[in-house]
Amino acid sequence: MKYDKVIAIEDLSEESFKDLGVILRIPVEGEMEPIIQSSFFKHYGPLGFIECQDPTELGITTFKKREFIVEELEQHAQTHEMLFAIDGDFVMPVAPIVYENGVAYPDETKIKAIRVKQGEGVIFKQGYWHYAPFPIKDVSSVLVGFKKGTAVNDITMCKLKTVLLMEAG
Repeated sequence: MKYDKVIAIEDLSEESFKDLGVILRIPVEGEMEPIIQSSFFKHYGPLGFIECQDPTELGITTFKKREFIVEELEQHAQTHEMLFAIDGDFVMPVAPIVYENGVAYPDETKIKAIRVKQGEGVIFKQGYWHYAPFPIKDVSSVLVGFKKGTAVNDITMCKLKTVLLMEAG
């Protein structure tokens, strides 16, 4: 497939995900104190929040490997969204919001390609643009969380002006 521009894939970090939302990670011993613990478990949290008045829906989506070409992004205007890498790394294009005549669009000048490693996840701020994860291996599963009904009732797609290739930097 033809593309117009190449963007480097960045590892997920406080800097690479700045202003887009919250990073979720399995805490490393000594990095964070558990809030509850016993002889057989440690509970770390809260790591992040999905704020909505309706119930939060959790699901698992299985993605197949495909070309790292991005032609469009999606937005959920009414909810945060959580994506957590269960059994493999994935790459995902992300972009902040820009408004034109009161309509939200992805800021195409600030699109990034972020690599989320197995055991990491993100919570997008409400309305921020992204696309379905691109797994590194042949098939990967991602834990997904958002406001109940989002998958059916709150997806806005936007075709990009420039077709992008995400590539290791």
